[in-house]
Amino acid sequence: MTMRRFFLVSVVVAGLAVTACASPASEPEVPAAPAAPSSAAVAPPATVSPPVTVTPSPDPLLPSDPGIPLPDMSGKPDKPLEITVTGQVTAGVEPGCRLISDGRTSYLLLGGDVNVAKVGARVTVTGTLGENVMSTCQQGTPLQVKSVRAG
Repeated sequence: MTMRRFFLVSVVVAGLAVTACASPASEPEVPAAPAAPSSAAVAPPATVSPPVTVTPSPDPLLPSDPGIPLPDMSGKPDKPLEITVTGQVTAGVEPGCRLISDGRTSYLLLGGDVNVAKVGARVTVTGTLGENVMSTCQQGTPLQVKSVRAG
């Protein structure tokens, strides 16, 4: 019975702690302004100045003529990066997947002559890095093969 009571008390305390943290903060009370004595003179209203209008100046970094095209600032080249890798073709973890490594990066071979770029062969592969490519191979940077030669 003691363990059951301890559990019940723990649940109640935890519930109170959570509800205390979740309750919204109360609004601070604004003190009431003291009443002005009846014999006090009323001050004249303050003068109100017209609102200030701010006109932003054009951004000096952007062309003011919308007909001028802005340069591409995405950092991506206009065409895919072409690379050449020489190494030994290895089998991937999934059937039919072939990889080649330059010592730092492992590339997944997409396409190319499978009779030349067969597992175990030493080859030189030229291709472009695949962007937004899905594969069941689950390893290596996709490399769309343009040419492959033994050696």
